Amino acid sequence: MLQQHDGDGGLAPILDSAERDLWQQFVTGGWMLYRSLFKQIDSSSALTSADWRVLEVLATAEGLRISDLAEATQIPLSTVSRQVARFIENGYASRLENVDYDARQKWVMITDSGRDMVQPILDERDRAVRRLVIDSLTPEEFDTLCRTFGKIGERIVREGL
Repeated sequence: MLQQHDGDGGLAPILDSAERDLWQQFVTGGWMLYRSLFKQIDSSSALTSADWRVLEVLATAEGLRISDLAEATQIPLSTVSRQVARFIENGYASRLENVDYDARQKWVMITDSGRDMVQPILDERDRAVRRLVIDSLTPEEFDTLCRTFGKIGERIVREGL
């Protein structure tokens, strides 16, 4: 059996043919879902998917550092910094000035205008998720799918991968 490095200096077995076939179904279905979901959302939105994702994360917090926002969205820091500058200019976000943390960090929060801008997009996203994912699965399958991805995400964060 062929071996590959597992990231810890050891060797892990490569996928067997059944695992590779299942993985290919996952990858193909994932890309099809991603394309269809964002095509539906982006066609009805004045914001790009990266823009509404940043506003969505901001809407769930009282305020975030730009670096934390970049990490939460998995968008490069330089891109998030440009997005936030644009959002501030357009009135969708504002800087938090009197934060009791390191003054070198830039903190931002969403404004009411930003919430008003992103909410219809998130509603459309929810409708698309229901149509494309939830209606295709049993409640148990949806629960398992979401918990599985949560578990994978936790491992990636824990191991710094």
